[in-house]
Amino acid sequence: MKKNLYLLGILVALLIGTYVFQEVRVSKIFEESFTKDHLVAFEDIKSVSWGDVVAIKKDGQWWSGDKLLSANIFKQIEKRIGQIKRIKKVEGAKENYFSNPVTFKVNSETWLLGDLTLDRQGFYVARNDEIMICVSEGVGQEITDEPDKVSEVKLEDLKKALLFKLSELGETQLFRFYPKLPLGTVTVESDGRPSYELDFVNNQTLPPPIQGIRVHNNLLDKFTSLLTQITIKAKIPFSETLKVRKLGQMVFRSESKTVTWELWLSDLKSADSYIIDSENKMAWKMVGGTLKTFFIHYQDFWDKKVIPQSEFKNFSRLKTIFTQGEKTALVEVINREPLVFETTKYKIDSEKMNILFQYVFNLSEKSQADRVSQLSKSERKELLSGNHLRLEVMGQDIFFWRKQDELILVNFTQGFKAHFMVTQQSFRATFEDVIK
Repeated sequence: MKKNLYLLGILVALLIGTYVFQEVRVSKIFEESFTKDHLVAFEDIKSVSWGDVVAIKKDGQWWSGDKLLSANIFKQIEKRIGQIKRIKKVEGAKENYFSNPVTFKVNSETWLLGDLTLDRQGFYVARNDEIMICVSEGVGQEITDEPDKVSEVKLEDLKKALLFKLSELGETQLFRFYPKLPLGTVTVESDGRPSYELDFVNNQTLPPPIQGIRVHNNLLDKFTSLLTQITIKAKIPFSETLKVRKLGQMVFRSESKTVTWELWLSDLKSADSYIIDSENKMAWKMVGGTLKTFFIHYQDFWDKKVIPQSEFKNFSRLKTIFTQGEKTALVEVINREPLVFETTKYKIDSEKMNILFQYVFNLSEKSQADRVSQLSKSERKELLSGNHLRLEVMGQDIFFWRKQDELILVNFTQGFKAHFMVTQQSFRATFEDVIK
C-alpha cells in the first residue's frame, strides 16, 4: 500500500513538473515571438541622437544635459525604433537603397532610414555597415485606407520625429519634473476660495461631502488628469523677485516627503504667472489657461448626481409618478434614445419631458449638477407647502424648484439640493410643461 502511494506521488510530481515546464516553454516562445528579429528591444534603448539632439535615458526619463525632454515625444520615438523588425539582409552599395537617408544613432550605433522597397511593404535600414530590409510592426500615427501605404506611413512617423530640434523637445508637463511626486494627500489653496484637502489613500475630501453625496471613485485618477494639463512655457532661474502677488498653492504630502507648488504673479501689470518650488529652488513660466487645478472647487471631486449611483438601476421600462397640486400622473419611461414616455390619462410633451429627465438622470451635458447644498428643515417646510412639481422615481422623492436663472432638483429622500444654472426661460419644470 505504501509503495503504491509512493509511486502515485512520483507520478503526480512528474505530471506537475511536465505541465509547468511546458507552460513556461510555451509562454517564453510566445513572448519571444513579439521581439524576434527586432533590431533593438524597447527596454534596451538607452540613448538616441540626431542633428543637435543627444538624448540619454536616466531613471526612465530622457535628458539632454540638464534639460528634461518631452516624455510623450520620446515615448513615440522609442516605440517606433523598437518596432523595427529585420526581414532579411541585403548586399550592395548604400547609395542604391538610401537616396535621401535619415541618419541617427541608437546606443552609439549609427542607423540610416532609407527608401521603401519596390512593393512598398518594407523599407531599407542600415545599422553601422549592415544593410537590411525591415518592416515596422504596430499601428501608425496616421490612418490610411490604402493597405500598400501602411509601411510608408509608419516610416514617415519615425522620420518626422527625428526632425525635431533640441529647442523643440523640452518637457512641457510640469508633473514630469517630479517623477516621485508624493501623492498621499494634496492641499489646494487659492486666493478668494476655500482651501481643501484630497486624501488619495482613503479616497476622501476635507471638507467631506454633504449628506446624500459621495466622493468620486478613483479620486487620484481624476486629480491626475487635471495635473497633466498644467503646462509650462519655459523653465526659468529661481528668484525671490518673481513673488509679487500669490494666487495659490498646492502642497503634496506622503509619509516622508512634502512638495509645494506656489502660483505667483511677478508683475501686477502683467498676466504672466509662475509656479515656484522654493524648497528646491525651481521656477517655471506657465501657460495661463492650463492652471485650472489651482482654482477648481472641492465639490468638483464629488459625484453630484440627482440620483446617487448606489440608488440608480438600469431599466428597460420604469414607472414614475408626477404630482403637482391636485394633479397626478403615472408615467412609464421606456429606455430608448431618446427616451419614450407612456401614460393613459394625459398627453406627454416628449421634448420637454426629455429635457426634464436629462436633469433627473444626469444625461448629456447635465452629467453633474453645478453644485450641491444641504436641504434645511425650513426649506423642507417651504417646499412641502408650496406648489412644486414632485417626482417619485427609483425610490427617490424629487422636487423641482425653479429660480430665475437656476433649476434646483431637491432630493428629499437623500436630503440635498442639486443646483443647475439655466438660461432657457420657457422651461419652468412644472406639471403643465411636460404633461398636458
